[in-house]
Amino acid sequence: MSFLAAMTNGSQTLVPIQMVTLGVLILAAHLGGKLFDRFKLSVATGQLLGGVLVGPWALQTLGLLPAGFAYTEAVASFSFFIFIFVSLVAFSIGEELHLDRLRYVGRSTLMIGLIQTTLTFVLVFLGLWSLGRLPLIEALIIGAIGVATAPAMTFVILNRLRIEGRLRNILGSVEVLSDVIGIVIFSLLVQLARRHGNDYSAYASWAVAKLTLWPVLKNLALAHGVGAGIFLILLILIRRQPPSLIRDKESSWDDATGLLSHMLAEHPSPTAQIFLVVVATVSLGAGVAHYFHLPFFAAAAFAGFLVANLHSHAIFDSLKIDNLSALLNLSFFALLGSTVRFDSFDRYTALLVLVYVATRTFGKIFGTWLGCRIMKEDRKIASCLPYLLLPQAGVAAVEAIYAATILGRPMIAAVLLPSIVFFEIAGVLMSDRTLRHWRSWVSGEEAAFRAASQRKTPSAAIERLLSILSPSDILLDIATRTKEETLQALVRHAAQTASQPFDQKEALQLIKEREQLMSTGMGHGIAIPHGRLLALDHPIVVFARHAEGIVFGGMDNAPCHLIALILSGAGTPDDHVKLLGAMAQLLGHEETRQSLLTTQSEEEFFGIIHSAAETSAT
Repeated sequence: MSFLAAMTNGSQTLVPIQMVTLGVLILAAHLGGKLFDRFKLSVATGQLLGGVLVGPWALQTLGLLPAGFAYTEAVASFSFFIFIFVSLVAFSIGEELHLDRLRYVGRSTLMIGLIQTTLTFVLVFLGLWSLGRLPLIEALIIGAIGVATAPAMTFVILNRLRIEGRLRNILGSVEVLSDVIGIVIFSLLVQLARRHGNDYSAYASWAVAKLTLWPVLKNLALAHGVGAGIFLILLILIRRQPPSLIRDKESSWDDATGLLSHMLAEHPSPTAQIFLVVVATVSLGAGVAHYFHLPFFAAAAFAGFLVANLHSHAIFDSLKIDNLSALLNLSFFALLGSTVRFDSFDRYTALLVLVYVATRTFGKIFGTWLGCRIMKEDRKIASCLPYLLLPQAGVAAVEAIYAATILGRPMIAAVLLPSIVFFEIAGVLMSDRTLRHWRSWVSGEEAAFRAASQRKTPSAAIERLLSILSPSDILLDIATRTKEETLQALVRHAAQTASQPFDQKEALQLIKEREQLMSTGMGHGIAIPHGRLLALDHPIVVFARHAEGIVFGGMDNAPCHLIALILSGAGTPDDHVKLLGAMAQLLGHEETRQSLLTTQSEEEFFGIIHSAAETSAT
């Protein structure tokens, strides 16, 4: 029998067909990811579209796959991997739920997350229910899925641009909070849908709702019990501390580690062995929860929460090993793309996609902005954060497939999967643009600054610097012990002498983030910390001298004795760069630096700078 005949003969084994199918899907996704990466687009989106193009529904639509072809059955047989992958994603969310991290981000982040999550859920639900005329339960489920975000691609951009600090912490916490809330709401709605379907009276009647809510909460509690079981298995199989070379003579085999743990446990370092143990354990627990119709997302997420707070952080690191995580992502998006169906896509579905995209976009952007305004968050964060929450991928895609298959509601996947492709492309492009804008604010155009410091600065820039600086802006021999104390003293003095008020906390945070991006130590005992504030209309300059010197890092990592703080408005990047260049040029002369180090008064210090400026301008 020919291979083609075997592929259409349902009585034949699926093994060779599955092998061929898996190879086709992986190669198509790989090529799609490479193509998108070439054009600086989301690799995950390229992989997803690669899977779409060789999926059975696309091939059938194009007339390339005849009826009865076993290729469709082979693709369906791999669908279990999608649920394993999303269980790992839910488990890894626990890394962001460490109690210390939650306390660090504070009430502001919590409120921002709750406001934008609530608004997004309500807008998506109302839009699809009232405008799209979707059944109530389907509109609610899609609303819950709309809450989910895709932090992976955003954090890839953050890492590439070397952005740290409060923006990164708030973004990570808000995204995790959105996913957790979305998972909980989604799990509850799925349980309700399985019990009552389209019986809307069950949702409207409070008496019935109470009777309905009890089994839902019970299932949620049981799912948390499964999550605790996952944690206990990991606790046994993965040590929390490195094994001691010499065992305590008084300890016995039935102590806290136990004989099983002693024989089987792995050292908690990010290795392939730990990776396999985590995958197997999470898959086992999530599979048990799924079999008993429990919300397995919640089970995996609770296990991750327990691991983050009671076990080793290296367990999460093992899921980030480059080659292994890349293999997981490629396989997931290839299989996910192959499940996209075209047979149910029509004008009505296109309308629903448009409504979903519009309501989710407005909910995320306006809700985040509103939360930032209510909590009086830093204005730069309020202007950037809303656009970083648009990408959507893994969790939302799997929830869509799960709802479509388990509940028998294909319209959910038909609406969400095209929308997810849109948000992966448009959202990632928007995130990249926004973060580059943020970096330009924080970095102060570092490349231009370096160039300006190496060429002769126009006399106008030096005159501008002299017009800003006065003897009252000079601090001689400040008594600080650390870099942070020094920055605090400079900012505090700037606030006292500046004609325009500004937020000292915001300014200090900005400068510290700038230092994390790249040290402002210039070598030769000089440091020029700087930043651009939205609230400032006029630049501020403060000069300080430190007798013992403070290490800022930078070129030579030597202690800095001359420290100049420059703050300017975010809307004047050229002015900021010129001031930095003028300052670097003034302090570039050895004679000037030695004179500044030995002068006895602020007036003499200012006079030396004035003389150096006149010399540089001529």
